[in-house]
Amino acid sequence: MKPVFCNTFNVTHNKAKSEIALTFSHVYTEHQFAMKDGALTDVSGQVCDNVASILVNRDGAVALAKLLYRMCSDWGIDLEESR
Repeated sequence: MKPVFCNTFNVTHNKAKSEIALTFSHVYTEHQFAMKDGALTDVSGQVCDNVASILVNRDGAVALAKLLYRMCSDWGIDLEESR
């Protein structure tokens, strides 16, 4: 089943085309249970399901950066101090 929320994201920059791709994913651990010799065995593995991908041009990236900067300022976070 495709998840309806994400818990991780990735940012990819294509410098030649002035584009940024934002990919949102849901990462979780999937469990497979099996009975072997009277014992219950759990085989788990990490799964990454893609939730959404957004392609942003240069103007959209600048607008997003300004919005995030304003949000951080409203929260009292000094981004210059974080460097």
